[in-house]
Amino acid sequence: QRHKTPLPTMASANHASAIPSSSSLQFSSLLGCTMESIIHELLYSRSIYPPDSYVHHRHLGVRFHCSRVPQVCDYISNFLKVAVPSIISGVGDSITLVVLEEEVGGNHQSGAGGEQQRIGTTKTLERFVFQFQMDSAIYGEDTKPKHIALHHDGGNVLPMDMQHEAIKRDTELALESKTQMERSMRDCLLQVLSLRGRRRSKDEKAENLSFKLCLHVADEDDKQQQDGNDIAMAGVPTKQCPELVTALNQGEWFQPEESSCLFSSAENADSNTNCSEGLITPIRHVRLPSCGLQMKMGFALPSAQN
Repeated sequence: QRHKTPLPTMASANHASAIPSSSSLQFSSLLGCTMESIIHELLYSRSIYPPDSYVHHRHLGVRFHCSRVPQVCDYISNFLKVAVPSIISGVGDSITLVVLEEEVGGNHQSGAGGEQQRIGTTKTLERFVFQFQMDSAIYGEDTKPKHIALHHDGGNVLPMDMQHEAIKRDTELALESKTQMERSMRDCLLQVLSLRGRRRSKDEKAENLSFKLCLHVADEDDKQQQDGNDIAMAGVPTKQCPELVTALNQGEWFQPEESSCLFSSAENADSNTNCSEGLITPIRHVRLPSCGLQMKMGFALPSAQN
């Protein structure tokens, strides 16, 4: 059976008009493909699916595990086609990979043995959080391009040698920024590869594990949490991100119960007031002033386990 290639070209951030279109496309594609590679590798390291359901791929020269299940690949790819432009535009500020376990009830007797019954609810086991901060001076809608503009001075066009020098310098800066980002994204993937596998509890079964991806959109007034693919429409400045507007209008994204993306802080938590983000352990902090990007990777467990 042929499987879909899981690393398609990511959707470009058309709204990032403050930088040259080619640089914008390279930036969004590199960020998207890196996030896609990291998510696939995390699924492997957390044993979400059987090991033989993964194949090896390379990104930026780094070999990693990638799911070959078409539904998994499509889910991750479609999520990032909306989430990455949302992050670049500043509408979204974090992406979270949530590892879930379906809860089961008591034993159901069947013949000499017994089996546990699924009760239709899930609990959060782990959260991998990617927090982003984009420099509005580079990606803001009201700013001018960072490359040197060719202009008239006293009615005369700049000399050709000055124009060529400006273009050359602009190209060098763009190449330097691209090189720095590739190096940082490669280091992020290598860091994920170095993470140890998850310690399972004695009652945990692989067939009960699953995952979901969430996009956090911060409301300007109270920073209300709204998790995506999984996302709420109320109070979200969606006009800044056409991809997000389309996903919302088509009903592809929705807001879940808050407890489905966070940790329950009580044994019998029936309301969102008993939820928490857990304690986040930093994995890596990326600072790229030339690209206007800061990214913090973190790993969270329920507070009682930290």
